[in-house]
Amino acid sequence: MPSDPFVILGLQKGASQSEILEAYKTKRAYYQQHVFDEGEAGADAARMLELLDTAYQDAMSYTHEAAKIDGGEEGEASAYQEVKAAISAKDFAKAQSLLDDMYYRGGEWHYYQAIIFYEKNWLNESKKQLELAVDLEPENEKYKRSLENMKKKIDGTNAFKQNSSGQNAQDGRNVNAGGQQDYATQRTYQQDQTAAAADGCCTACQCAICADCCCECLGGDLIRCC
Repeated sequence: MPSDPFVILGLQKGASQSEILEAYKTKRAYYQQHVFDEGEAGADAARMLELLDTAYQDAMSYTHEAAKIDGGEEGEASAYQEVKAAISAKDFAKAQSLLDDMYYRGGEWHYYQAIIFYEKNWLNESKKQLELAVDLEPENEKYKRSLENMKKKIDGTNAFKQNSSGQNAQDGRNVNAGGQQDYATQRTYQQDQTAAAADGCCTACQCAICADCCCECLGGDLIRCC
């Protein structure tokens, strides 16, 4: 049985940490389905699970050490400072290019990728990157907090779209056969529009606060009073 962790995981030695994680999760899920099989098949699956756990840890340690030798921890910190500066300057093409050039892609890499996607308003893609960051560093409170905030942001956006869609459908049903609305319906419509405007203000405030959180992570402050 092979001892090279990358061979066990079915990867090349230059694989990133996110690729290692995905390969590990895929193979582990497969063998977990067979661990209770009868006879030697179940025993082999149990052995493979233990082997995968060891291979995963060894492969992750190898990539981390390789990154230190390649650029050092100071070099990595400096690279992320450049990414941060590019994002602050709204130069997302440069920030993305800097990330793409990085060999070591741990939790911090995915965190900054999430910020770039967020700035482009790609919320679902940003959420996926934060999930990877949390998977790679489950004890990191910054990543976990950012992921929870992103989930709330996406849920709020979806709820607003559903409410807007339902309101439009209701407005259509309230129009009579002659294409006119009666006085009561018009009053209801006006009241609903006023409420919708208020909701829009709340949504705008929430977006500003969320953006402020991102700015503060990058060393800035969008909302001075917060």
